[in-house]
Amino acid sequence: MGTGTKDFGETPKIGEMGVVAGGLYVVATPIGNLADTSFRARAVLSQVDAILCEDTRVTGLYCQALGIDRPKESFHQHNAMKRVEAIINRLKAGQTLALVSDRGLPTVSDPGRELVQACRDAGIWVSVVPGPSAVTTAFAGSGYSHPFVFWGFLPAVGQKRRQALEDVAESLYTQIFYEAPHRLQSTLADFERVLGSERELTVARELTKPYEEFWSGTVQSALVASEQGRFRGEMVLVLAPVGPRHPARLSPASDAFWAALVALVSEYVDQGLSDAEAIRRVAAQFRVPRRTVYKKVHG
Repeated sequence: MGTGTKDFGETPKIGEMGVVAGGLYVVATPIGNLADTSFRARAVLSQVDAILCEDTRVTGLYCQALGIDRPKESFHQHNAMKRVEAIINRLKAGQTLALVSDRGLPTVSDPGRELVQACRDAGIWVSVVPGPSAVTTAFAGSGYSHPFVFWGFLPAVGQKRRQALEDVAESLYTQIFYEAPHRLQSTLADFERVLGSERELTVARELTKPYEEFWSGTVQSALVASEQGRFRGEMVLVLAPVGPRHPARLSPASDAFWAALVALVSEYVDQGLSDAEAIRRVAAQFRVPRRTVYKKVHG
């Protein structure tokens, strides 16, 4: 191995559905539809010594539905750091453990990152059993282009929220957020204030459940719909990337503003406009000097 790297050894030889002694399994669970449980997830959860759960009651009902009878232990954001050392010792002693969250893939926006990092530091074998994730499900259903930025839940109030919104405004990419129903209106109002009313977004709600919906429109129309009680249940917000169809309110003093304009020129050229016409259109669209846009495009 090269300098600065760590060798965790070869992947242990295991049976088709067997588990590794002394290994940690990070297991994805359904985000709404029980049928999304994979064969491997069910097999692993049936064989481990214990299941570490964000909420033992939620996981208990899930395991009961699948006929899985294994010990369940609490591992959530309030006790995770206190429990990591003891769990590492159990893994070193040869126990096999699974980590699950209430829904989706642990560590993405739920507890578990600290435990996985501690296992890596200790040379303990970690395997992820992939599966449902609200982030990728919402992105796939939005139709927007990649790359994307996942924010999780925005800070609720204060300076951290203001800074996060400023960072959102600077990004040119598709951006994905989790949001609680009772905070949806305030978040959409902040989006309108920071990004402008015409930025396109998709509200993905009740994913994989009977009333699943992908609603798309402008930030303004989403805010109006939210004020009318249009959106219910769990939801993911997906902001469209900056592009010809997705103008953003960026500060002309920022590098992101000019990068967006250069990208727009390129996209207009790809659509068949001449270089000069693309520059003219972008300059008119954003009310900036055509000569300045030309210099930014041609260096």
